[in-house]
Amino acid sequence: MPEKATYHWEMEPSVQYYPDTQTLHIENGRPLTEGEDIAKGITVFYAKAPGEPDECEVSGITIEWAEHLLKPFVDAILAKYGVEPQQRVDVSKAKTV
Repeated sequence: MPEKATYHWEMEPSVQYYPDTQTLHIENGRPLTEGEDIAKGITVFYAKAPGEPDECEVSGITIEWAEHLLKPFVDAILAKYGVEPQQRVDVSKAKTV
């Protein structure tokens, strides 16, 4: 039986968090090629779009100081919908997904 081919939609996304530097890295499983700093502490990575040789798509993002940068957005979303956080998560014990 021939080996199964891996296509871009079959690749596993990954989320990694590094608590010592509060760095969050998310990628969609596609090979990262070039990166661009779009704001202080935020880098977006691109990969060639399948079937579109002249186009790129976002394949990953790195956010430094993620807790500091994202907390106001998460708090605003929770407040908008009247949701109270059920528990505090100790991110130093979180696993890489």
